[in-house]
Amino acid sequence: MICAEKHNLKGILSYTTYASGEMKDCKLDEYNEIRIGGQTFIPRYKKPDERKKDNRAITFYENGNIKSMALEEQTEVTTSVGAMRAELITFYEDGAVDSLFPLNGQIGFGWSEEDEEQLLEELQFDLPLAGFKTKIIGLRFYNSGSLKSLILWPKKTIEIKTPIGIYPVRIGFRLYEDGALESFEPAVPVSIESSIGTVIAFDQNAAGMDADFNSVKFYPDGRLQSVSTNSDIVINRISAPERTIIYQQLRLDMLTNEMVKVPVTVLFHEKHVTVDNAVEKLTFSITDSKFLFLHDGSYMEEKMQPRK
Repeated sequence: MICAEKHNLKGILSYTTYASGEMKDCKLDEYNEIRIGGQTFIPRYKKPDERKKDNRAITFYENGNIKSMALEEQTEVTTSVGAMRAELITFYEDGAVDSLFPLNGQIGFGWSEEDEEQLLEELQFDLPLAGFKTKIIGLRFYNSGSLKSLILWPKKTIEIKTPIGIYPVRIGFRLYEDGALESFEPAVPVSIESSIGTVIAFDQNAAGMDADFNSVKFYPDGRLQSVSTNSDIVINRISAPERTIIYQQLRLDMLTNEMVKVPVTVLFHEKHVTVDNAVEKLTFSITDSKFLFLHDGSYMEEKMQPRK
């Protein structure tokens, strides 16, 4: 197989294949050293313990290039934001780092999130939007090497400078390739001034494992692009006796087996806005409409204004 030959793999314990017959992933039981992008990595080969996952050591693209690697030990990786230690790395097809995760423990029976956090070091970041020290789940990068997104460890928060003020952040944030802020997830309900009035941005059920899809998003030039809000919205048309009410929808939370509200997303354009409640998308003229946001008080203990 291309993979085994290209990387001179030893001790292939088991593997799966693509339809073409090329190796898709494998487990190892012998020591291997693999060079990617001028760095040396040792994929996992020892038997799993109560913390380490009994998962694939390496996954491959169909051409044999490495797609991801679970490492035997935390290994230092050179990145655009400094040297970072990782137990799991994913790669672009050309070998550039796509994402890295400082830890890769199996959270579950016998090993808790608190146990895992005890092993996690705080990292210092000095970025144009903020300097901060915190614990993270992982980082994602553009193929160029520029930082794409940062995922915070559960319950960790930071403050960052946005085009509309300084806001507290949970879960994480995403950047454009030039370093401009693309989006962030507010740590608390926050007031966002927009072309249709004040919107309280917050998603009480935001997924904590991905910082690529956030409640507040900006265009590359810093203008507000969209806001997700736990609000029902009443839209009154000015030029005609017409009223539209857009309600939050419900979905089943797979972790709690309870029904939770899906936030409504408002997308801002030059002369109109589009309101999306996950069932329908409706577009309204900014100048011919008045908007009333009925905020869900069940999650709002306090609204926060941005610091300048």
